[in-house]
Amino acid sequence: MWLNSSKWLAGTALALVLLSTAAMAQNQAYRVLETPQATDVDGVEVREFFSYACSHCFDFEPQLVAWTQQMGDRAQVVHTPVTFGRDSWTLLARAYYAAEGLEILDQTHSALFQAIHVNGRTFREPSDIAGFYASVADVSETDVLNVMNSFSVNAQINRAERLVSAYQVPGTPSIGVAGKYLIDVRAAGGQQGMLNVAEQLVSEERGG
Repeated sequence: MWLNSSKWLAGTALALVLLSTAAMAQNQAYRVLETPQATDVDGVEVREFFSYACSHCFDFEPQLVAWTQQMGDRAQVVHTPVTFGRDSWTLLARAYYAAEGLEILDQTHSALFQAIHVNGRTFREPSDIAGFYASVADVSETDVLNVMNSFSVNAQINRAERLVSAYQVPGTPSIGVAGKYLIDVRAAGGQQGMLNVAEQLVSEERGG
């Protein structure tokens, strides 16, 4: 009887170890933020940290677009341009927020990615961005420059920097979910894996 009990205990212990290992592997795909962040949407927020200068972000963009369409109203995707203290990336972050403020993102977002990573264009000055935006959207270069240098865009850049710090973003692209989690793209098994984990977290936040 004692021997049988020992075998049962050993089997139970092994099962618990296996379950614990599986849970750890799952949890390693994302990190829980020490301080949850306020979200900007009514539903479950999925926040992409990106830069137009990042080739991985360029590759990720069509996947994220398709995923966003697939998710419908289950998730609200927002974008946060990352600078990592680089002047060239800061210029492109300003470009994003200027387009958002001018309500021309539909015309400029993918176009700017394409210009950089397909056409090899370099944007060094605000005037370069202004000229490009005027060529792809119904907007004047003067309006673009005014918005890029506005108090509103400065405030958005500063808030983005705080979010990058709060989420401890290690690289781009990265995804945060519900102001609580940051997904590790490598541990998730790549970009598609990152989206799969995001979908799982969105489902959990929605209660199933």
